[in-house]
Amino acid sequence: MRQAVPDIKQSTGKDEGKVEGPKNPDEEGAQYAGVPAGKSCMSCLEMPEEQRKTFILEIQQVAEEILKAHGIIIEVADLLKGEWFLKLQKSGFEKKLVLAKNGEEIFIGFYTYQDEMPIPDPNLVLLSQNGFWYPQRIEEKFEETVSSFFTGAYGDYDFLNIIPENVKEFQVFQRDFAKTLESQDWDSPDVEVLEKIMPRD
Repeated sequence: MRQAVPDIKQSTGKDEGKVEGPKNPDEEGAQYAGVPAGKSCMSCLEMPEEQRKTFILEIQQVAEEILKAHGIIIEVADLLKGEWFLKLQKSGFEKKLVLAKNGEEIFIGFYTYQDEMPIPDPNLVLLSQNGFWYPQRIEEKFEETVSSFFTGAYGDYDFLNIIPENVKEFQVFQRDFAKTLESQDWDSPDVEVLEKIMPRD
């Protein structure tokens, strides 16, 4: 995993130029996933836990509690040890909850299955860098709202472009989704673990 947060650029969708995000901390778009735009940050693993919670997204906080409850991670540093996968089922609940890390992407969402084909309903996709999770897109059945994307060829992580209005939508959505997961007690011991892949060094 790269140890530097990629340069974050704001994209208006009207032009292809790379425009730096706003500098005023009072503006809605000035922070991206809790980390000030244009500033590199230390790994969230180096921060005291209380300070760290003020920087990470609500969905990351809730997801970490679920991952700890079901033994995927023991401490926060385990998030960076490799890929992991957790699929959960609650009694009387049709959708399955999936939390996964694949490469630098984090997936947190509900899935329904048609002919064994998973359909996100909804699913949040985030970029993992230095223990922080950044908004990428919201997937809802056959639609998606893209909040950020990389420029250049596949695998080019030099510039991360953001779409401010979609990031704002993502922030609201992830907050509500985190509250939903909390209220449904997915970290409870009576939740059934359907599939589990542990992270490795």
